[in-house]
Amino acid sequence: MMPEWYPAHPPIYDIHKTYAENAAEGPFFKGLIPKRPAVKKPFDFFGYKVNFPIGVPAGPLLNSKWIELAGKLGFDIPTYKTIRSSAHPGHALPNVIFIDETGRQIEKPGPLSELTITNSFGMPSKSPDFLLQDIDRANRSLGEGQVMIVSVVGTPNQGMSFADDFVRTAVMAKEAGAKIIEANFSCPNVEKADGILYMSPETVHEYARAISRAIHPIPFLIKVGVFPNAHVMKSVLLAAARGGCAGVCGINSVSMQVTGPDGRAALGESRKTSGVCGGAIRKEALHFLRDAHQIISQEKLDLVLLGCGGIMQQEHFGEFFEAGAKIAMTATGMMWDPYLALRYYAHSLAHS
Repeated sequence: MMPEWYPAHPPIYDIHKTYAENAAEGPFFKGLIPKRPAVKKPFDFFGYKVNFPIGVPAGPLLNSKWIELAGKLGFDIPTYKTIRSSAHPGHALPNVIFIDETGRQIEKPGPLSELTITNSFGMPSKSPDFLLQDIDRANRSLGEGQVMIVSVVGTPNQGMSFADDFVRTAVMAKEAGAKIIEANFSCPNVEKADGILYMSPETVHEYARAISRAIHPIPFLIKVGVFPNAHVMKSVLLAAARGGCAGVCGINSVSMQVTGPDGRAALGESRKTSGVCGGAIRKEALHFLRDAHQIISQEKLDLVLLGCGGIMQQEHFGEFFEAGAKIAMTATGMMWDPYLALRYYAHSLAHS
């Protein structure tokens, strides 16, 4: 039996502290690390033998300390928080607030299955010198049967094109020892045009081809958000496969207007919309997975499907696998219940 965590304990990311403070002082976890169940048959993930196809998407794992904890808690495919080609500041507080499904701020969250937050960080990043050392530390912190993904993003106005800076950041990740690289084409907390790259098949193909060639033979994934319809999704998945992508991860947090009790922008007038994640987007994530899985199967695309968005309880992992995900990942759920992966393993082995 795993120890109870929510709601008796605070999340391992302190939402009252800045991103920099969480990176320096966290993760905020004081608990037992239970012994893991034995693995009967490892899972193949791009040639790496992984204990279980459970992970953490880009978001809460800020550096090697956070990656190490995630590995110890059974998240066998953790993702190193999105990095840039140069140091970049994050948004000021508040970064995380509790909301309901309509985007209105609430005082306290309800049951864990429904817990929903908005997160607005602006993808801060450490310097290349720090990242080159810390990504290596993060890789070495993981145990047998675990492998880390490194998330990257381009930054406009860096003396080169947006696409070229994506490539530069991905190459830096490769030099740091990244075994698998994911390009974030779908962040809702940056400039709109930069955060919806995944909507354009032409852009996806152009960027994917440039990045995949630059980091060959490292497996390359893209992170996507919600699509307006299956036709656009199909065009993008075909473009991603032609461009050299090995996998697709979705969905990223969903952009929404977030308001306070007074009806005004909860994060300030400069951030009227922000990314929403947690329980409220689970149905949207499952809808994405079903459609994407069908397209990948029908078109015989060589793409691994990673699913995230709203996994808050152990039974949600199974829902994501049933919807077509090869890998199921949780961010908000992991922050508020760090034992979530171990609960799933114990439950699965007990019923196998």
